[in-house]
Amino acid sequence: MVYERALAECLRHFLSELFYTNAGVVIGYVHANQDSNLNDLIASSAELSLRPGLLRYGQNAAISSDWGQPPEVSLDMELAHPALKVYFRVEFDGKGVGVAIEGIVSTEPLGTDDENLQRFQDALADCRLPA
Repeated sequence: MVYERALAECLRHFLSELFYTNAGVVIGYVHANQDSNLNDLIASSAELSLRPGLLRYGQNAAISSDWGQPPEVSLDMELAHPALKVYFRVEFDGKGVGVAIEGIVSTEPLGTDDENLQRFQDALADCRLPA
């Protein structure tokens, strides 16, 4: 959970931009397999908070819904920093948005738990645009 919290904090502005995108538009893009439109949506949602080119759509999305409930959308994503890659899902519905990490690949050998977490946090900090 500590890694997911750190990632969500890094992506806070991006996630809020994405959450306020019209859900019908996102669902339409997913149903029509319009990956280029999803790529554009992700790039525009990230452009004010993250360095260009680091956040990518993972070319996979899912939508689930129950009668009378808002749909749930899941987008596979990749954060590609020179020191590591984070594979994760952005999941949102009518109530909120969150991230679920699927995997982390580091260019450095594994260290202690504290060293690995610090490396992860340093890479995330480097992904952000200066305030």
